This record gives sequence, C-alpha cells and structure tokens, in this order.
Amino acid sequence: MKQNLIITMSGGTTTVINATLAGIIKAAKKCSEIDRIYAGYPGIIGMLTENILDLTDVTDNELERIYYTPASGLIGTTRVRPLDTSELIKLSEVFEKLNIGYFLNIGGNGTIKQTVQISDFLSNEFRCAALPKTVDNDLGDMEFEKVLFTPGFPSCANYWQHKVHIMNQENLGAHSHDKILIAQTFGRKTGFLAACARLGDTKRELPLIILLPEDQQGLDSVLNKIELTVKKFDRAIIVLSEGYDIDKIGERHDLSGQIMYSSSKETAAQLLVNHCTDQGFQARAFIPGFDQRSDILFTTAEDLQHSYNLGCFSVQRLFSGERNFLASISKNKMSKSIEYTTIPFSETKNYSRILPESWVAKGGFDVTDSFIEYAEPIIGKSILSNFVNPFKIPFIEKNRSCIKHYKKI
Repeated sequence: MKQNLIITMSGGTTTVINATLAGIIKAAKKCSEIDRIYAGYPGIIGMLTENILDLTDVTDNELERIYYTPASGLIGTTRVRPLDTSELIKLSEVFEKLNIGYFLNIGGNGTIKQTVQISDFLSNEFRCAALPKTVDNDLGDMEFEKVLFTPGFPSCANYWQHKVHIMNQENLGAHSHDKILIAQTFGRKTGFLAACARLGDTKRELPLIILLPEDQQGLDSVLNKIELTVKKFDRAIIVLSEGYDIDKIGERHDLSGQIMYSSSKETAAQLLVNHCTDQGFQARAFIPGFDQRSDILFTTAEDLQHSYNLGCFSVQRLFSGERNFLASISKNKMSKSIEYTTIPFSETKNYSRILPESWVAKGGFDVTDSFIEYAEPIIGKSILSNFVNPFKIPFIEKNRSCIKHYKKI
C-alpha cells in the first residue's frame, strides 16, 4: 500500500536549505511506494494546524529553481517550545489522516530533539529522519568524524571570508577617523563563524583580532589587545561571535529558550564600540543579521551539492528500511572523500559542539592553523563568482609601504 511523505523545517535558515528540500522531493518522486509529498507550512505549526502544502507535482524546472533559492520562504520554518502530549497526539492524528509513513525534519540541534520526541511518541509504522542545517556548525561530534560539517556552514564561512576583505578595504581608507571596525557573527556561544574571519587573512598580515567564546578573555585584556594593535597598525579589525561576553546585553529569549542575540537590548559589538570610544578610539560596528545566512552571493557550489545529495540520501535510507536517524556529511577515513552516513537518534543526545582546543590560540585572539586546514577544503567556490582576492594591487601595495618617505617639492 502506498504511503505519503511529509517534510518540515525548523529554526534558522541557510542559503542551501532548499537544495536539501529539492533532493528530498527528487528522490521521493522516484519511489513507486510514495503517493503524495507534503510539507507543513510553516513547519510543525503547519502540521498542527493542518496547513499543508502538496509538493507532489513540482516539475523538474521548478525543482531546479528550488535548488538555488536561499532561505526558508518556500515552505516556512518555526521555532517552538518542546511539544506537549496534546500536540503529539494531534500530530499522530494528522499523520494518520494524511496516510503519512515518512517524516523528514530539517533543522539544527533543537530540531533533532524535536524529531526524536516525535519518533518516540509515534508507532513503529512511521519512519523518521532529521536532516542537519545550521550555519553555526555547532551540531555534531567533537571529533568531527561523524559530522564533518553541517549544510549552510561552508557558504556562511565564505561570507565571512569575503567580509574580511571588504572590512580591510574600508578600514584602510577610513582609519584616519574610524580606527576600529567591529563585526559580529552568528554562533551564540560557539566561534566557528568568527573563526572563519581568519580564512580571509591566512598569512596573518592584517590587524585582525578574533574574539571566540571558547577563549573568553576579560574586557581589560581585550581592550589592551586592541590598543596594542592600533599602535602597531594605526587601525584594527575585530570579528567576534554574538555570544562573546563584553557586557550585559539585556537578554531576550525565543520560545525554545535560546537567547535571541539580534533581538536583545544590546549587542556585543555595540558594547565593544562603546568601550573603544571611551578609550579614545573611534570605532564602528557591522552587525549583519539574516543576511549572513541568506545571501545567495556567497553560496558555494559544493555546499549546494552536498545539501542536495543529503536530501536524496535520506529518502533512500528511509526506503531501504532504516528509521530514526540523523543524516550526516562525513569524511571517509581511508579515501578522505566526502560521504553521507546516518547516525541513530540514540547517539545524538549530546550533539552540541564547540571549537576544539587545538583549533583555538588561547590568549592569542586567533585560531590555529589546524582550523584553517579543517575549514578551507570544505568551503568551495561561490556559485556566482570565482572569488579570488582582487583587493591587493601590487603597485599600490608597494607604494603605500613607502608613503611615509614621500616629500612634497
């Protein structure tokens, strides 16, 4: 007897989340055992309210457009508190009403817990899978063996690699009055994205300071580092994770209990601007919000392809009889090539990770080369540009270094 498949999304979005959606739809359309392909709109809330999209008849041309569409606008996403018994019962009724046999939930740490909660409540007739997506890269094992990276992280890493070049050009031009530029990344209490600033300056030539939550330093130490950097370079570029503790931000929380750093009363970047100004250094903050996880310009071809493949792979595993798993991108130990695997829900209970100690230059306001060796190979190239650093013009670089020797005649 044919059954139906339903897809939901939860949490923050990425530029490649719809590539995963396209992969799921493509693989499901090939399965003779599938009748209809549904999506909750938006997410679990859509399922609870029976607001359901039917994606069965999406054409191949439309699938290609879905593949390249960033963010979660197509089927919506949600942030909700843990489901209570009445909501789980309602979901069970909806599953039965729609003849659902397969459930795929795309999201981050909270989404995995939500999917486990639903799979534990439902009967064994249903096959459930969680598919990862988080630009923060904080979902997975600390050894990076079972989860090498999460879809969306490479493209967001590419965004910050690029922004360092832009910030440097801005700072070079305007440092006579804006000595310090301060940028704030996503990442909460993890520094994966802030660490990616180093990818824009792997030779460590820029006055770049990276503030990682994994190497939290006191405010005096931070200000001292800034002062020393300004004395040496006459300017400074600072990239910090939103969860770096500068001062009290007036926390606000979402329904799942997580701090909403972009919606709190203050930001770490603005607080640091205030402290720099108090020390006599004019500073300016750059605080992108959803832009860093939704800007298609910085999406990489490899990130898109892996996200799509993971969607296809998850459906294939469900139809082979596997159930209750997290789909994952990992690296084959022997060949070192990328492969797709499944991780049983029973092994994902403590799957929130931070930067390993070996990737953090403790007290150095930086990452080690080990992080660069990890991150560079997985990023790939932007789909809309073959980005090579165009900002270093040899003639200008050479003459700028001699500018202090110039004398007016």
